[in-house]
Amino acid sequence: MLQRPLAHREPAAHTTRDAYGSDEPMSQDVRPRPTRDIFRSPKEASGGSRSGPPAAGAADAPDGVLTQLVGEVVGDPHSVGLLLGGSRAFGSAHSDSTYDLVWIVDDHSAQQRGARGTLLEHRVRGDSPTIEIAYMGLETLRWLSRKGRLSDEAVASSRVIVDKTGEIAFLTRAMVTRLGTLARERVAEEYDSYLNGFAHSLNSWSRGDDLGARAHAAQSGLHLVRAIFGLEERVAPYPDQWSPRLVEVEDAQGWPPGFLARALVRLLYAPDPPFQQMLERRVGRMMEVRGIRHRWRHDIQRLRALQYDEL
Repeated sequence: MLQRPLAHREPAAHTTRDAYGSDEPMSQDVRPRPTRDIFRSPKEASGGSRSGPPAAGAADAPDGVLTQLVGEVVGDPHSVGLLLGGSRAFGSAHSDSTYDLVWIVDDHSAQQRGARGTLLEHRVRGDSPTIEIAYMGLETLRWLSRKGRLSDEAVASSRVIVDKTGEIAFLTRAMVTRLGTLARERVAEEYDSYLNGFAHSLNSWSRGDDLGARAHAAQSGLHLVRAIFGLEERVAPYPDQWSPRLVEVEDAQGWPPGFLARALVRLLYAPDPPFQQMLERRVGRMMEVRGIRHRWRHDIQRLRALQYDEL
């Protein structure tokens, strides 16, 4: 368990490079920890290659399940389109991954299904994983393209498999744009929530509350991810898509390659205060460059100045 913070000392006015690779003011009587990459695995540290995401199979391999479903949509005059979501839409699926689909039908068919309680369907085939289908009326999709909420991100991020009229692709693109705007508008709120978790975590460490400190740190990471994606006018994906999709925003925001994923892992399993202070400083500098302000200036400066005993 971490020790409580050291007694307050007046910081000296010199700057050195901290153990996490940031140029920050440090007290002259505090010895920096050895510089090391706290995120690297033993394999990476020894020069081994970093493993990639699980293989999803050959890109040109036919998918019997999708082939059958596409045939049903094409042959049904009341069906308009088909969307594929989840890991299978992003190419990171395993052989047992569920098929998550949105089946677009005309409004009359949607009303009939709603009356019968069959808007959701689960199919089980002996030779495939579960097939989960949500039926949606075309007018509902049109409404979502104009008024969609952040909770509708799963539909917006789905891949168009069938589009009989060409309107489905247009509507899903409109949803992505709208939800991206909403996500950008919430960045300041998510940033403040991240700082709230950061502050509560460090205060919990100071009281010797190990569980509280770790829980607040983990919660702060969820808000940080939302803020990071929101800066790029994107909705944060589900956690099982964080690893591949964080890479997409790192370059735009100036993060070192792979830094964000490793930092989030560290927040979950070993969020010691010096690490959290380093991460908060880097996040703060990025937010300041992007013009995002927070309401924590006094408390944040105090928490940044706290010095902690060695682990």
